[in-house]
Amino acid sequence: MQLISTAIEIAATPEVVRQKFLDFPSWPKFQRENGWFLSIAPTDTAKAPQDLQEKDTLDVNIQLGKMQPTLLENTPNVFRWIGNGLMGTFNGAHAFRFHPSSTTPGATTLVHEEEFTGALTWMVGEGVVAKSLGMREKTRKGFEGFNEDLKKWCEQ
Repeated sequence: MQLISTAIEIAATPEVVRQKFLDFPSWPKFQRENGWFLSIAPTDTAKAPQDLQEKDTLDVNIQLGKMQPTLLENTPNVFRWIGNGLMGTFNGAHAFRFHPSSTTPGATTLVHEEEFTGALTWMVGEGVVAKSLGMREKTRKGFEGFNEDLKKWCEQ
């Protein structure tokens, strides 16, 4: 297992941050050019993001490619999915956690992370070969860029 975890403080309540987060059609408007997430939408276009439930699927397009992950959790505090790539040899449980800030009253600590499992997990590890691939660093920078863009949008 390999975990890539990032966090950012956002000067807005968890409810506001989550509401903006779930506005998937607006993501291209607030993200920098060539943002980490190119698009995200429920596979069932009749469902609103806030109504998605466990086992629903998403159409997610990121810099590294397209995927159709399965939702694991959609609560006021967590939005989490699992993607299975390369026939189950490289899986990622991606999570966005909306916590009340412990340092700034009325603010949010957004935790954006992914836990990788499977035989090819070493590719996002910290070994010499993995570092030469650069996937861990590119993923971490993608998460941080998304976090910063969401923060700016929520704080406008």
